[in-house]
Amino acid sequence: MKTIAIIGGGISGLALLHYLKQRFGTTVDITLYESQTEVGGCIRSLRKRGCIFESGPNCFLDFQPVTLQFIEELNLTDQLIEANPHARRRYIQFKGELVNVPMEPVSLIRTPLLSFKDKISLVGGLFKKNISTDRSIYDYVCQRFSVNIAERLVDPFISGIYAGDIKRLHMACAFPKFKRKRFQKTRMRTFIGGMGQIIESLYNRYKPYIQTNIKISLDQLKTDLVFIATPAYTAAGIIESVNPVLAQILQQIPYAPIAVVGLVFEQSAFKKVPDGFGFLIPSGENKDILGVLIESNVFEQRASQDQMMLRVMLGGAHHPSIVNNAPDQIYARALEEIDAVYGLKGKPLEKFIKIWPKAIPQYEISYPLWRQSIAQQCAKTPGLYLCANYLDGISFNDCINNVKSLASTVVI
Repeated sequence: MKTIAIIGGGISGLALLHYLKQRFGTTVDITLYESQTEVGGCIRSLRKRGCIFESGPNCFLDFQPVTLQFIEELNLTDQLIEANPHARRRYIQFKGELVNVPMEPVSLIRTPLLSFKDKISLVGGLFKKNISTDRSIYDYVCQRFSVNIAERLVDPFISGIYAGDIKRLHMACAFPKFKRKRFQKTRMRTFIGGMGQIIESLYNRYKPYIQTNIKISLDQLKTDLVFIATPAYTAAGIIESVNPVLAQILQQIPYAPIAVVGLVFEQSAFKKVPDGFGFLIPSGENKDILGVLIESNVFEQRASQDQMMLRVMLGGAHHPSIVNNAPDQIYARALEEIDAVYGLKGKPLEKFIKIWPKAIPQYEISYPLWRQSIAQQCAKTPGLYLCANYLDGISFNDCINNVKSLASTVVI
C-alpha cells in the first residue's frame, strides 16, 4: 500500500488530512505527525468560567466558498455564528484619542485623521491605473494616495492582519487579488465554541490517523510522499538533511512576534464602556500595543452577559522585544492601555495570555524571490510538498483553499 506522511497538525495539516482521506479513502495509508501534545497550531480557544479566549485567529471572512464547503463537510455549519452588526464601529488611536474609522462619505469628510488634501487624494487615487504592486505597501499607497493615508489608515490595518511593517511588506504578495462576486455580502464568522471547535472536530474525526507528541525527521520516514505543514523555521530543521539549500531559504522567512492578552471585566468596571469592534494603533503613535479588540461586543458568547472580554495584541514587527517580558509585565502593559483609553474602576475577573515568539510570517520585499526559490528546490526533491501559511496567504481561508488545491493534484 502507498503511504503519505503529513508533518504538522495546524489547520493546514489537518485540512490536508481531510482532503487526502476524502480523495484516497483507505486505499492509501495516511498519517499525520504533530510534535506538540495537541493539534491546532496557532488556533486555540481557551475556556474558563464561561469565557472563551482566542489565543490566535478569532474568526474568518465568509466570502470563500471552499471554506464554507469544508465546514459543511465537517457538519459544523449549524455551529457558525456571525459578528454582531452593532459592533461595526471601529476606531484608530490618533494622538492618544480614539477616532472613528471613516466607513462612509460623511465620516470621511469629517475625519480628523486626514487633511483636505488627503481626502482629495483618496478619491483621486481610486482612478489611478497601472501602479505597480511590485513594491512595499507603503510605497504603493503613497504613490496611489498619500503619506498620511499610508501611515494613519493603512498602517494600523496591516498591523491588525500581519503585525508587520508596511515599509517592508510586499504589496502584491501580502494582498494578491482575489475574486469576489459583485455585491457579495461578506461577514465575519466563527463557531459557538470558538475557532478551536473546528480543530476539535477534525481531531475527533481523524484521530486514528494522527500521532501527537512525536517529532519526525525525514530520515525516519519510509513513505512515498511527505507534506510538511509546519512554520517555515520548523520545516527548515526537518528538511535540512535532504535539501540544505531549501532549509536555508526557509530559515530566512521572518515572523512577527505577538503577545495576546485576554482580560475579562464586569461591565461596571469602566468609566467609559468600550463600544464597537475595538481600536488599532498606527506605528507612528510609537506604542508597543497593536490594538484592542472588544471580543464580547463582536461575538456575544465570549463572556457572560454582565461581563466584557477584551483582547489586547502587543509586539509585532515594530516592537518585537515585548514578547521577552514576563507575563506579569505584559499584563500590566495591557491594563495600562485599557485604563488610559476607557478608565478602569475595577480589576479584571479573569486573565489569559499567549506569547507567540514567531507568530505571523512576513511577506517582505524579498518574498517573491524566496517563493520562486522554494518552488525550484521542491521540484528537485521528488515526493516532498510544503503547505503552510508562509506560502500563498496567511489567512484561515487561504490555508483551506491552498491545501484543497494541493490535495487534488497529488499523484501517487
